[in-house]
Amino acid sequence: MTALLNLILVFAGIVLLLSRKWNLGLVLVLASVAVSLLFAYPLLETARDVLRTVVDPLTLQLALTVVMIMIMGELLRQTAGLKGMVEALQALIPNGRIVIAALPALVGLLPMVGGAMFSAPLVDEMGDRLTADNERKTFINYWFRHMWEPVFPLYPAMVLAAALLGLTTIQMAKAAWPLTAAAAGGGLLFGLLGMDRHGTQDPPPGPRAQSLRQLAASTWPIALVLTLSMTLPIDEHLVLIVSALVTVALMMTVNRVPLRDLWTIMRERIPWTSVLVIFGALIFRRVLENSSAVTAISDGLTDLRIPVAVIAFGAPFIAGLLTGLLAAAHSIAFPVIIPMIVADGSTIAPAWALWLVTGGYLGILLSPVHLCLALTRVYFKAEWGGIYRRTIPSALLIAATAATILLLSG
Repeated sequence: MTALLNLILVFAGIVLLLSRKWNLGLVLVLASVAVSLLFAYPLLETARDVLRTVVDPLTLQLALTVVMIMIMGELLRQTAGLKGMVEALQALIPNGRIVIAALPALVGLLPMVGGAMFSAPLVDEMGDRLTADNERKTFINYWFRHMWEPVFPLYPAMVLAAALLGLTTIQMAKAAWPLTAAAAGGGLLFGLLGMDRHGTQDPPPGPRAQSLRQLAASTWPIALVLTLSMTLPIDEHLVLIVSALVTVALMMTVNRVPLRDLWTIMRERIPWTSVLVIFGALIFRRVLENSSAVTAISDGLTDLRIPVAVIAFGAPFIAGLLTGLLAAAHSIAFPVIIPMIVADGSTIAPAWALWLVTGGYLGILLSPVHLCLALTRVYFKAEWGGIYRRTIPSALLIAATAATILLLSG
């Protein structure tokens, strides 16, 4: 019980400081110190965790990846690639609401660090045409990008969940597909409804072939970086950085962008506070893991004799909420929960697999430390309250869907 109260206290502190407009990266570092004090984790070890995280090659690669993606987005905007893409999609698809949802959903088919930042400029351009406010644009960009995460086997967390549950990825996808369907429904109800179907600057109608050519001409950088990231035979942690570097170089060459413009983008248009968020989130995750705080929560729920269904949802939900990482939610909570549900040698029922995954999935979707949500909010300069007024009811729809399936399964 003490562990649960301590973690609730830490999370309440995070929410309070964020409501006062504190930088999220700094808030997470302070939360790491709070975890250290509340869970008797030596402050010297916390300092070492901070240092190890800051100099960790994976942290630096993640930060560089996000910066490269933001540079690509700014180049697309500067060279009118975003405008051409949106106009072509509008010409091909008359309903602007479908276009603005399709942009992040298409990018989300290929998992990539900072992918929300890749689609953010596209949603921003289309959202301006549909007169959407910053909070709505943030929700659409964030929500539709993550609708595939429970079922798409290119997401490492989905593969991890299947392995931990003793399922194949196909079995996992068959069990979890209602989450994607419910997420799409939530995005429609709380993100798209209420917006005008047509933009304020609709392009004049033109031949379909011309629109397709315009779409190809404006999307080739995105297609190139995705193709290279899937095919280059190099280390998986470096492949997206190299792909982005190659693509940025070609974009500057093809569009004759001078190097001084690149310097201007880096100096004036990159939200460097986003990079600080990356360091803060990874420091917080490391301290949580090394202090065994999240594990203590799972053990505390078990000791309180809480119903198994509540633990099966609550433990991954809390882990996901605190870390913002679905893989962390799975790896921390599933090993504790599975023995409560599955007898030795048995296979977990699809409804229970769905319920476990739902907890972690909703935890990361609602987590203010989820990098995609944090980065997107910073990009659009959106208010947390307006974002959560859309994400919470959408999350409740997903939870209700999973709960109904679990109840009907008997």
